Amino acid sequence: MNATPTLSRRNFIGLTSAALLGAGLAGCAPSDALPETPSSTLTCDVLVVGAGAAGTTAASEAALAGANTILLEKSGDLSASSELAIGTLYGAGTTLQQAAGIEDDPSGLLEYFMKRGGDKLDPEMQQFCAEHFGETINWLHDELGVPFKEEVSKKGSDTVPRGHNIDDHAYVALSIMEERARKAGVRFVNHTAAESLVVSPDGVVEGVLARTDKGRLVKILAGETIMATGGFCRNEEMIADYCPDYADVYTEVGEGCTGEGLQMGLDIGAAYIGHGGTNGILACPVEAGQSKLINKKAMWINSDGKRFTNEDGQTHDIYYTVSHFPDKAFYAVYDQAMVDDLNEHLTNSFNMGLDKGYFAKGDTVEEAANALGLDGATAQATLDAYNALVAAGEDSEFNKKADNLVALEQGPYYVLTMGVCTHGSFGGYHVNTDFEVLDEEEEIIPGLYAVGEVSCGTFIYDDYPAGGCGLNYAYTSGRYAGQNAAKAV
Repeated sequence: MNATPTLSRRNFIGLTSAALLGAGLAGCAPSDALPETPSSTLTCDVLVVGAGAAGTTAASEAALAGANTILLEKSGDLSASSELAIGTLYGAGTTLQQAAGIEDDPSGLLEYFMKRGGDKLDPEMQQFCAEHFGETINWLHDELGVPFKEEVSKKGSDTVPRGHNIDDHAYVALSIMEERARKAGVRFVNHTAAESLVVSPDGVVEGVLARTDKGRLVKILAGETIMATGGFCRNEEMIADYCPDYADVYTEVGEGCTGEGLQMGLDIGAAYIGHGGTNGILACPVEAGQSKLINKKAMWINSDGKRFTNEDGQTHDIYYTVSHFPDKAFYAVYDQAMVDDLNEHLTNSFNMGLDKGYFAKGDTVEEAANALGLDGATAQATLDAYNALVAAGEDSEFNKKADNLVALEQGPYYVLTMGVCTHGSFGGYHVNTDFEVLDEEEEIIPGLYAVGEVSCGTFIYDDYPAGGCGLNYAYTSGRYAGQNAAKAV
């Protein structure tokens, strides 16, 4: 993967006016440009920008520690990647693991993190996450009552089950955290977007300038400011700058993940850390999210008609493979028996795919593949070889599990176009283990913290270590930053 620059000082598209405001605050605006006067000023001890898992957690912790806290959100509700996540948190040494008879501790998790790129990053952050991820899961489950499934699952390339799955969806935990924040007295300010940081002459961050959806400029002054604004997958310029390998990959992240929360910190000298990676999933053109049409019992081929992976392998690892294909696509081969097993919802989506030309049907796989412009002869040979593996009872090519190794022999046949989409960016503010933001010289920028996806480049190198690491990083970083900011005030 291409390494990304350590710092971007470029003007962010759409924030020209905010940049001028910031220049005016620093006393270096052009002589003929006067800074806009805020229509009102709010004050607080701790200001949190962004109401996802990290931000809502930080706000609730700060308020419970006695700080007068404002949570600023540009949309009308909770947002960011944590709202869309399935709901897995990765951690070790938990009560849920103990109940499942799994012996584990943070030292083993640290060893795994170091194998998955952590050895190229700050070892103190790897150790912090390994030691506190399990603690955060216990806190959410045992103290806050977030429901988790009993089964703890294996994720990534880890050999130990460490994936703790929220019962239902990640939004359950986010809703509980929102209620906790409101009960703690956090003031929610919605429909108001931060535009620039307010910085004192001696370099201390003192809050933000923000604009309401009615166009009014508001100044919010704070003793400590926590940026929890999420990633930048919906900012094409930033993706091209920092994650060029994924510049043409479709995204399904929240509408608010546009990167301005990161850019306003870069504009005052905060350091960027990231190595070009993104989080992603496999995608179906007729269904958002992780569609069940991406069936592990199908056979998957590339545009050359060749099988390229273990279909029941780790989604994130397959995402990285497919995202580097020239067409950023792969193709699932179904037979009629698989189509007959689809439920009503999936049947409707499947028929839509046929109608729109994303899927093709043929008496043979060769015919269906040719209809999509693929190498049909190779696809047919690949299917014949695949069915031979099924008959032998073992996938000697990619080690697919026996439960998913099913013969595809009942015509007609179907070839379904599939792809990939980004679900997060790995890069952002460089922070220490107190989640204070650092500048290029690794000096602390006073008054500024960053949590969640906007600072995850300090923890994740380029490939996702395992499903659930990002969501746990959000809750863990938010928890500790909120406490630390309240103490600083």
